Amino acid sequence: MTISESQAARDMRSRFCERWQCRPSEFEKRALRKCLYFQARMFAPLLRWFDAGWFERDLLFIRDLGHAKSWQEVMAELDAFHFREHLQPRYARVTLRLRVSARKANKLAFELFPS
Repeated sequence: MTISESQAARDMRSRFCERWQCRPSEFEKRALRKCLYFQARMFAPLLRWFDAGWFERDLLFIRDLGHAKSWQEVMAELDAFHFREHLQPRYARVTLRLRVSARKANKLAFELFPS
C-alpha cells in the first residue's frame, strides 16, 4: 500500500486527532469548539445549563463529519447539515448563530483534506 492510499483511507476524525494531538475520544468536543460561532462558544456553558441538548444537532453533524474519508463526503455532510437546519429553524440557532458554523467546518475540512 502506498502512502497516498493510506492517507485516503483515513477519516476526518483520525486526521483531526493527528493534527491537534488529541485522543479520538476528544474529537467531538474539540471539533465542536473549533466550529462554533464566537458567540456560541461564549454562551455554550449557559446554553447547556438551560438545555442539555442544545448542541445535540451540532454534535451529530460533527460525529458524521468525523466519518468522512474524502472531500466529497465532507461536502455531503455539509449539505445534510444545511438541510437539517432549515427543516426545524430556531430563532436562537439561526438568527443569533448559537450553533456550529458550516463555513468553519468547511475551512477545518479543507485544512485536513488537502487537494
